[in-house]
Amino acid sequence: MKLFSQNDIKVLFLPFLLVFFYVFCLSASSQGLQISSNTDPEAIEYLQKAVDKMEEALDTYDAHYPGRKLWSEAITYAQKALEVDPDFIEGNYYLALMYQYTDWYYREAEQWKKYLDLIEKTELTSPQVKQNLAHAYYRLGYNYYERSDYEQSLIYFLNSIKEYPDSIESNYWAARVFYEADDLENSLFYWERVLSLDPNYPRAQYFYDKVKASIEVGKEAYNWYEQAYNEYENLNYGRAIDAYRKAIGLNPRFADAYYWLGRVYFETGDYSQAIWNYRKVLQLEPDNTKAAYWLKESQRQLENKE
Repeated sequence: MKLFSQNDIKVLFLPFLLVFFYVFCLSASSQGLQISSNTDPEAIEYLQKAVDKMEEALDTYDAHYPGRKLWSEAITYAQKALEVDPDFIEGNYYLALMYQYTDWYYREAEQWKKYLDLIEKTELTSPQVKQNLAHAYYRLGYNYYERSDYEQSLIYFLNSIKEYPDSIESNYWAARVFYEADDLENSLFYWERVLSLDPNYPRAQYFYDKVKASIEVGKEAYNWYEQAYNEYENLNYGRAIDAYRKAIGLNPRFADAYYWLGRVYFETGDYSQAIWNYRKVLQLEPDNTKAAYWLKESQRQLENKE
């Protein structure tokens, strides 16, 4: 199942029609918030107090919950800022951020949506604004991913990448969603982007190799192959044999599956089956030197056994 065609993806990357001029930069510093929204000074004062409490909470707690004193105060101040001005863009952004930090997922998603509703009426110019917007899309994408709504999550992840192409997290999760939707070509494309941004990003190389192999031999066959190898590593030889056979049943030309099935049979002393599987590997890959070695070793062990 493909969620989107290449043309669909291009459409998602078209700029929004933006009206009403707003320029703002959302960043906290020792000099205070940088506010460009045309809002009430009282709302800014409340938000400054909220951000100060947020930073204090981040420095104070190892685990973050909305009921903890500093977080409760931060959220309350941010909410007061929005009571003064519900359309205060920076206020909506930071309140969503506070819900994110405290794992208040439902409120976080609703707050990001309010933030996006306001942003879509503005004209974006600042790189920082684009990063903030990208973060909002990313968080909404992750929220919908957690609900297993892959189509909606992918829309948000791709919009995040549109705003800030160097967002590793959004590229990572776009790659994950495409894989789970069986769109392996697009998944591989986004894994390549992750690796180009950070070659050492955790598990990115593993997923890249997995998707590439899945394209070559089939996703389901490769999943059985991986499961079989894990069983083999844990010395569960019977389960490994069953899983390798399922991989081969799905793809009878899966040389690596035959090779490792041969290894399992060799280690369990079934040299005849090992020989059969290594011969199968060499039919598919005549230059496979490892298979040739283990074929000879299996034949030698069988002769000694007899």
